[in-house]
Formats: sequence, structure tokens, C-alpha cells
Amino acid sequence: MKHLFTTFAAVMLCLGVSAQDGKKGTNEFSFNVGYDFGLKKGQGGMVTFQPEYGRNFTDQFYLGAGTGLAADDKFDAFAIPVFLRAEVDFTTTKIRPYLSLQGGYDISVSGGDGCVRLNPVVVVKAPLSKTVDFNIGFGYTRTIVNGRGGDFLGFKAGVNFNSQGRGFGDFLKKLDYNVELETYTPASVKDGDYKQTLTGCFGLNLAAIAPMPLENLYAGVSVGFGRYTDKYKSQTYEDKTSEVYLNAGVRARYKVKQLMLADKIYPFAQLDMGLGGFYEPSFTVNPAIGVSFMTGDKESVDVTLGYTTMSLEDEMGDTKKKGSLRIAVGYTF
Repeated sequence: MKHLFTTFAAVMLCLGVSAQDGKKGTNEFSFNVGYDFGLKKGQGGMVTFQPEYGRNFTDQFYLGAGTGLAADDKFDAFAIPVFLRAEVDFTTTKIRPYLSLQGGYDISVSGGDGCVRLNPVVVVKAPLSKTVDFNIGFGYTRTIVNGRGGDFLGFKAGVNFNSQGRGFGDFLKKLDYNVELETYTPASVKDGDYKQTLTGCFGLNLAAIAPMPLENLYAGVSVGFGRYTDKYKSQTYEDKTSEVYLNAGVRARYKVKQLMLADKIYPFAQLDMGLGGFYEPSFTVNPAIGVSFMTGDKESVDVTLGYTTMSLEDEMGDTKKKGSLRIAVGYTF
């Protein structure tokens, strides 16, 4: 038994030495998604998406800051969290458990009150490559609104990109940056003689996506903003206003380079998920396909066609989901 324990300790020590090489002083950028379920009857749950940037100050201590998107599990209420998060590693092995403690404030964007959020989590992190780790954890969340609190238990999972001592600038150079001009086809809802139409949409979308361990797969964040026309019409009145929209969320793109033509043209599949800001905030999913025309080693002109939903309101005030096509022409560099 003593020999077995000695062998196990030696293996763990070797793993720890290899894992901690270059960790102190390195930077990390991460994306995490989570779901928390309420501990009280009828409380409901929460869904979160949180990009974060931070630094490993020692081999065992990390401190980062982040933001993102939080929503109830019915996607009726939305908030933007602003937080700090610290983690303390229990070991320096390649597959290692650690304790995470997050604290911050959720800024409501759907008319409700914001809240303080505290979230201790026990996490396990495992390497996917030399610079990418996968993490999954289980923990407790306490929210405080106007002196009253809510209690939740839930899961979080995500990926971490470590600079391995090369600095955050080198990580940024590996990203794909997408700049797109976008438009949405008109969407309308009709109830009797009442009709509301969202039309004349034109805007700009910016995205930064990082290479994943799976070849040709990229994932990151995107933000879109622009203007559209909101039209109301019935037998008794007619009105038209110009409105501003803001979309924010996460983007994944798979480049199908196996089907490349003339060493320059290839198709891609894309998925955007996040908060859509047309008329009223709502959770949106936008699957799309596209074609890239390469203009350099990394640069390309992209044409994208996708489908998304918008939230409109009928004459009785009920919210209706209506589909729209998203058409975009952009440049990747």
C-alpha cells in the first residue's frame, strides 16, 4: 500500500509540474453558460452567459472581471451582470478542482429591479489543448433585491483560453473579427383591423470569435445595432416611428473548408444566440448559412442568410413571436 501511495504521489507531482508551467502571470479569457433552479416552489430558474477576462496572480490564485447576459428561464426578464470572480486551485494537476467565488450586480434591461448576485461554485477544469481548458461546476447562488433574497442551485460550464505567458495581445491576434452590414426582412402581427409592422431595418454587427479545439470551429461574442421603422395601423389611427435596436449574445461559426472551391470559396454554418432588442427585449436564436470569399490568409468577404424571431404586440397587448430573415454582408480579418 505504501508503494502504491508513493507511485500515485509521484504521478500527481509530475502532472502538477507540467500543468503549472507558465501559469503564474498569464491571462485568461473565458466563456461560461449556466442554469440555476430556484429552491422555493414556483421560483423558476435563471440562465446566464458570461464572458470574462482575468489574470493568474499565482499558480493557485486567479482574479477576473466580466459581464454578459442573464435571463429567467421563461426569457421574460433580462439583465446585464457586472461582476468580479476569484478562484483558488486545490491542486496544480492537469485535471484540477478549484473553488470559484463570484460577486456583482445584475443591471435590469426589462423594466424590473436589478439585484446583487453572490455565487460560490466548486469547479473541475480539464485541458482540451495547450491553451484551452474546459470547466464544469456546481454551486449556490444568492440574489438580493430590495433587501429580500432568492436562493438557487445550478451548473456552469465553459471554456478558458490561457495566454501561456505570451500576453493577451497574442490571444487577440488569433481571433477572427467580423464586421457586417445587416438587414432584416419585415415582420408584422395582425389582430382584426390592427396591424404592427417592423420594417426598414438596417444596422451594423460586430463579432469576435476564437478558434476552438475542433478544427474550423470558432465561438465568441457579437453585438449588433441599428435603426428600424415601427408602424401601427388600424381603422382609427396610423402611426410610424423610427427606433433603435441593440442585439447582444454569443456566436458560433463552423467553416466548411472541406468543400472549398478554387482554394478561395467555402461555405459556413453559423448560430447566434442572445438578447434581441427589437420592440421589446427577447431571447433569440438565429441559425444561418453563408459563403466566404477569401481575400487573404485570414481575410474574407462573407455573405450570410439566417432566420430569427422578433417580439411584437397585438391589439390586446399580447406578445407574439414573428419570424424574419437576416441578410448580412461582412468582412472577416
